[in-house]
Amino acid sequence: MWRRVATCIAAALMLTVATTASAAKFTDVPETHSLNIEIEYLAKEGIISGYSDGTFKPNAPIAKKHIAKMLVGALELPTTNLKPLPYSDVPTTHAYYKEIAAAYTAGIFGDAENFRPESSISRAFMAKMIAKSFNLKSIAANAVTYKDVPTTNEFYSPIQLVTMNNIARGYVGETVHNETTYTFEPNRLLTRAHFSAFLARAMSLKAGDYTPDTRYTYFFEDYGDGVRTYLELVKNDSAGGNIETTWNVVDAVTSEQYDTIQYTTADGKWSEGIPETDLGTFIDYPFTIGLKYDDLKNGTIQGRQEVIDTKATVTLFGQQFHDVIVVRDTFIGYEETDYGDFEEVGLMTRYIYIAKGYGIIAYERDGTFYQWLSSRELR
Repeated sequence: MWRRVATCIAAALMLTVATTASAAKFTDVPETHSLNIEIEYLAKEGIISGYSDGTFKPNAPIAKKHIAKMLVGALELPTTNLKPLPYSDVPTTHAYYKEIAAAYTAGIFGDAENFRPESSISRAFMAKMIAKSFNLKSIAANAVTYKDVPTTNEFYSPIQLVTMNNIARGYVGETVHNETTYTFEPNRLLTRAHFSAFLARAMSLKAGDYTPDTRYTYFFEDYGDGVRTYLELVKNDSAGGNIETTWNVVDAVTSEQYDTIQYTTADGKWSEGIPETDLGTFIDYPFTIGLKYDDLKNGTIQGRQEVIDTKATVTLFGQQFHDVIVVRDTFIGYEETDYGDFEEVGLMTRYIYIAKGYGIIAYERDGTFYQWLSSRELR
């Protein structure tokens, strides 16, 4: 929020969190895997189970029969009163007949002579299936121009929809005249890991106003400093679907102003931070789970950001919040020395909890909540 806390000194016993629980890890999908969050999300939801030897085989091509099964589970499609299949290679005795028929009945798969249940699919066809299955909405500000997907491409619209909703991104291409180009590689066949990632992000997609309701003043407790503060609205510049509100951070006892922060939802980003600086939290919007960036390998202070849940339930002193966004930030920490300078103390990890209509409601580190929303009052 308005301060970065390096240490926590007390446990907040009145706070509880129920997040998407971690499933048993696949032996070939370690926590360091770039798509671990999405794959484990599907395992927890019962959409995937892997193989009997404990592996998931993330790099293997994904078969259409498995895609059908995953979509039936993710969308909770009925497997009764199904339309007869037109596919000559999927008899009623096929092991995945019901799942394929359920997806066909729902209009996800179209008419064809053969289904080819063992074949894989392209990134473009994935986009078409995901966009239709989840009824994705256009977000013009998030559009990306792909060098290899012209507007005449039959998959142009669904590719833009999965891009706009942070479900599938393209690849960084060459830089021409100081402008970076991007490709989507629409014909590339999908692996099990990549389809799982796209499906998990679609399932976890959350939009809406995750900034503070401007009708209220927000009070916060801080165990680290023992200070009670409140957010007081000073400006509301929201317009045209974008949200931008500015708040003073005030000591609730002395009325001393600590700082000014700004909440913004615009141009494909949700942010909370000090205006006209890069200090704060910046997240791709709409929210989807997964690794968002990782600069730790370069030794930069920016660090690593992961959205690990978008459906958490958080209880703060008896008040329950649903569909809370949980962000895990890992960064290089610094502590002030006796001489007034700062020294590196290694990697730190904190969790940020964001609720619809409230903005950031809590911070956690080392299992301890060190700053959280205690109440809000109508202005």
